[in-house]
Amino acid sequence: MTAHSIDHVEFYVGDVKQSAHYYCGTYGFRVVAEAGPRTGLAGARSLVLAHGGVRIVLTSGLHADHPAARFVRRHGDGVRDVALRTSDAAGDFARAVAAGADAVAEPETFEDAGGRVTRATVAVTNDLVHSFVQRADPAGDFLPGRYRPTTAADPQASPELLRSVDHLALCLRPGSLAAMVDFYQRALGLRHTYDEHIVVGGQAMASKVVQDETRGITFTMVEPDPAGGRGQLHDFLDGFDGPGVQHVAYGTDDIVRAARQLRSTGVELLSTPSGYYSTLSERGIEVDIDPAVLEELGLLADRDEWGQLVQVFTRSPYARGTVFFELIQRLDARTFGSGNIKALYEAVERGRTEEPQAAVPVGAAAGADG
Repeated sequence: MTAHSIDHVEFYVGDVKQSAHYYCGTYGFRVVAEAGPRTGLAGARSLVLAHGGVRIVLTSGLHADHPAARFVRRHGDGVRDVALRTSDAAGDFARAVAAGADAVAEPETFEDAGGRVTRATVAVTNDLVHSFVQRADPAGDFLPGRYRPTTAADPQASPELLRSVDHLALCLRPGSLAAMVDFYQRALGLRHTYDEHIVVGGQAMASKVVQDETRGITFTMVEPDPAGGRGQLHDFLDGFDGPGVQHVAYGTDDIVRAARQLRSTGVELLSTPSGYYSTLSERGIEVDIDPAVLEELGLLADRDEWGQLVQVFTRSPYARGTVFFELIQRLDARTFGSGNIKALYEAVERGRTEEPQAAVPVGAAAGADG
């Protein structure tokens, strides 16, 4: 398998214009391409948004029986496609299908003066797919001949705070974790690199991580353990009507600046109990950020054998309280902040108790692990 990074993440949404307004107004994305019936995208409207090294695609169905409209009726707004950048889309597609993946779209090449892109797609589970995307010119048009470039604002007009998609977390049904990890290894050629069983607050969950060799592609997979009580992972599975992408983590080189910027534009960052910060020195964590600033922004810090990291989670912006987001700055750390699980669990549980109707980022305790 030659896939080595996340090319883009596609969300199916109920209102593409409203969603684009949210992501541009809060996260600082810019619309860089568009597609619809006039460009050959039948029955849908789609916008490509970019920020730093991150690209997301927002797609809405224009009629009730379009796949995007059916997806939104079942799941609400959410991630449909995690597209993987590769040097051999047709070969990776063939190997994935041979390993048992269901074919969704055969390899197709899009080409015009704006570049040449080959794309093919396989299914995973519960309406989640992966496209293999091979670009002759990574800086070329998003999908030549299908998506039309737009006149984007000056990229210097707003700070470029998001470097990459660091990882994505998949919330799975109880008992399906091992099979899903096996599928990702066989069909996508990823390696199982990390696992953990977590018991906290009467809940139990299992977590496993799969990655490519460069760690440019990372999926954290989490399932509730039936031995524990109902909790945040069950909330996601109920609200999303099954398994799916629970959160998207954006890598940043300046988490303090990014967190302040997001909070100033209306993104609600998850709070953390104040006592958490008094324990950082006991845990041997000394990141180069004033503890008062960490507490002000709700930033969590952790360490592993390679280094340290700082992370923060958002509340879900969606009515069902399903998909949410993470900012993470890696200071050489390779894991996912498992030392933060208890503090984050307590914060999310407080939100569930005090604001039962609010869009709380459910599953965030597992998110600390991913």
